[in-house]
Amino acid sequence: MELYSPSIIAMLAVINPVICGTILLDIQKGKSLKENIKGAVKAMLVVLVILLISVLTGKYILTAFGISMEAFKIVGGIIVGFIGVQMLFGLNVNSQQNSEGDLSRLVMFAASPGTIAMAITLAAIYNIDGIPIIAIVGVVVSVIVSISIIVVMLYMATKKKSSKYGFITKFMGLIIVAMGLQFMLDGIKDFFGV
Repeated sequence: MELYSPSIIAMLAVINPVICGTILLDIQKGKSLKENIKGAVKAMLVVLVILLISVLTGKYILTAFGISMEAFKIVGGIIVGFIGVQMLFGLNVNSQQNSEGDLSRLVMFAASPGTIAMAITLAAIYNIDGIPIIAIVGVVVSVIVSISIIVVMLYMATKKKSSKYGFITKFMGLIIVAMGLQFMLDGIKDFFGV
């Protein structure tokens, strides 16, 4: 387990299940606990697939398109920052109010370019005989833990008044904007070798 811990911790940090839970609470307002749990599991399974594909093929895909990891981080920062602005100001850019469209916000955050970049990096650093098994375990365990945390948050939300979650959503939106800016700045710094 000691071998896998850094990978699991790193993936949990970038997936950030607490913010994922807050995003889900924001986009699934008025839905039942069962619908919210179903939406959370569905979204996180999509995240799992995206991250596993990234671990196995991401480095090759970026190379094939001539995209540097630095550029990927910058774009990831912009996308994550945009999600944060939406949460901060209560914007909903989805013209359709369906759960499929809404859940895309959660997927875009949990499997953001920053998260994908982390998965690709872990696959490159931690591999056994060229197989990124440590990164794969890190991704799978972190997604399972994330689902568990989100389900607990959803359950707790049914026990508390929803007005408190409006403030939490705005605060987490501010944190996400800062995270997006940090991803962008890291990408720019790495690009210029500063």
